[in-house]
Amino acid sequence: MIIGRLNDLVESNTVAEKLQSQLLFLKEADFSQATAGRHEINEDLFFFLNEYETKEAEDCFWEAHQKYLDFHFILEGKENIAVDHIENQRVIEAYNAEKDAIFFEGKVNSVITMNPGDVMICFPEDSHMAGVIAEEAQKVRKVVLKVAI
Repeated sequence: MIIGRLNDLVESNTVAEKLQSQLLFLKEADFSQATAGRHEINEDLFFFLNEYETKEAEDCFWEAHQKYLDFHFILEGKENIAVDHIENQRVIEAYNAEKDAIFFEGKVNSVITMNPGDVMICFPEDSHMAGVIAEEAQKVRKVVLKVAI
């Protein structure tokens, strides 16, 4: 998992070239007019523009992916994303190739608060639970960039 301010990660130029090019995409793209939903870029790259109200952790879900990396990039609002290693959780729904998702259950032990401009990159071993309330329930607008591994 890689977490940080988008501008700092782009400027540091220490992230692998494939990841760096996707960070630059996020930095240079204008998402202001993008509508909620899936947006295709090419066969190895697409993004979801998500808009939702944050919820209590017990109303959210754990997931991990095998085919795509997740780049969570916050545009508006604030949310907590719970994170853990998949070995620390119990599979409740086996890998579904169509959804590229495995679903888990487990305790929330680590939480990262994400603010506008923050980005988190989740790898296949990173179970994550997005959309959790940070301070108070609020609307979040974010991009989840899906990058083929």
